Amino acid sequence: MMNTMSKKMYVALLTICILSAVVITFLFYAQAIAVIDKTSEEKMTSILNSTSMMIEDKIKNTELLSHELINIITATIDYENIKNDPIAIAEYKDDISDLFLNTIQVFNAKSGWVVFDSNSIERPGILSYAKIKEGYVREKDYDIRKNGLDESDWWTNAEMNGSSWSDPYYWTPWDATIISYSQKIMIGDTFIGVGGSELFFDDISKELRQIKIYDTGHVTLLNEKYEVLFDADPNMVGLSYISYDNNLHENCVRIIEAGSNFGIIKYKEAQKEKITAYQKLNNGWILLATPKKHEMYGDLNKLNFVLLIVFIIIIALAQTYSRFLSK
Repeated sequence: MMNTMSKKMYVALLTICILSAVVITFLFYAQAIAVIDKTSEEKMTSILNSTSMMIEDKIKNTELLSHELINIITATIDYENIKNDPIAIAEYKDDISDLFLNTIQVFNAKSGWVVFDSNSIERPGILSYAKIKEGYVREKDYDIRKNGLDESDWWTNAEMNGSSWSDPYYWTPWDATIISYSQKIMIGDTFIGVGGSELFFDDISKELRQIKIYDTGHVTLLNEKYEVLFDADPNMVGLSYISYDNNLHENCVRIIEAGSNFGIIKYKEAQKEKITAYQKLNNGWILLATPKKHEMYGDLNKLNFVLLIVFIIIIALAQTYSRFLSK
């Protein structure tokens, strides 16, 4: 009779301990996942905020410098006097070159320029400075209409739309990949050229490449057409984020387009759980932060080990206690 009661007590106590361990484990596990999700979202938000601020500051500085350089031209040029006089335009550029260069240096920029339109001014050339290694170098004159650069996006879009941001392109004279901001220059109703400055994309890429989200998560920068400007995988650059890999990101893009300036998207791609945070920039670009889900929950592996040990200890204590009661 005593043995039967001891066995029943042992089974009951063991069952209670196991159920308690399971409930505690489940609650602890659920709470841990909730904390990890919240921490991960805060981490992505912080990364996007700081990174977008860095890019926005560079964009704002580039646009402000461009406005200042164009203001120098519109405030000082005597268009009627120089439009048919190549010597006069050459002297004019030399006269303002120190002011022009000093303005670029004040903004701590790597470049600043004005390209005059040879359709409006006879043999006008350019006024352009770029920081090469330790010092600023004045670029050689060229005719925008004769060398075919008048078909470039930075020229045509500025002429048509007033201002423009280009996609990254390689500029041979500076041996650099750049993104140009350009703005048209008007004297009255006459278009006389384009002025602007650059983001040196290698500098931005270097900073973006250093950003790690957990172990291998990364940020991606898209232009307003959802073409990849930067990605940890260089082979992605220039591709359409929408149509890549049989429209893999199409649903994600729809959510971004319909959403606010910032958001966190949870979705499935190829039957896998995904999470992506996005930040829309003022110039139309979009910054994405994409962590790997298994890396987000990497600490759960340590938790699983701890919970297993706790589970074993509870069972061992239950056995010890039941034996004590059976004596």
